[in-house]
Amino acid sequence: MKTPFALLLLLLPALLGLGCIQEKVSIPDQVAGLAPIYFEGDWKAIQSEPPRPIGRLFKLYYKDKYLFAGESQQGIHIIDNSDPANPQKVSFIRIVGNSDIAIRGNVLYANNLTDLVALDISEIDNVRVLSRVENAFPDLAGASVPNDYVGFFECPDPNMGVVIGWSEEIIREPQCWR
Repeated sequence: MKTPFALLLLLLPALLGLGCIQEKVSIPDQVAGLAPIYFEGDWKAIQSEPPRPIGRLFKLYYKDKYLFAGESQQGIHIIDNSDPANPQKVSFIRIVGNSDIAIRGNVLYANNLTDLVALDISEIDNVRVLSRVENAFPDLAGASVPNDYVGFFECPDPNMGVVIGWSEEIIREPQCWR
């Protein structure tokens, strides 16, 4: 019994050493990863704007005859759906850093980056801010590195503005990894 155990003790360092062999890892020319979304200016300004093309949708709400279509990090598209065969874009509410919406009655709740805002939507052509709770979502603050993410990402450039979020992109010659 002692001989196999002694042999195991002698071979153990050699076996453990095999696990430490390191290969050179090559960085690909292109890889799926995250790219920062920048914003310059007053991110707290919420504005109604004319309709615009829809980009990345994340949530839909239907109230009365309107669809409220959230566009990731940008705001909310309002679409008149009274004729489902021919929906009409009504307007776009720009809400920087928006990632979630909810509606109760005539109040639309949305995050404006880290703040919670309540918008009066009783007059769809005259949407206005009712209230704001500052820093209600501190974890949504733009970060210099993506939170809870492991993989390649585009290194943020502070000269481009404030990072308000991250989007999945194909990144060329990635330099940052987490």
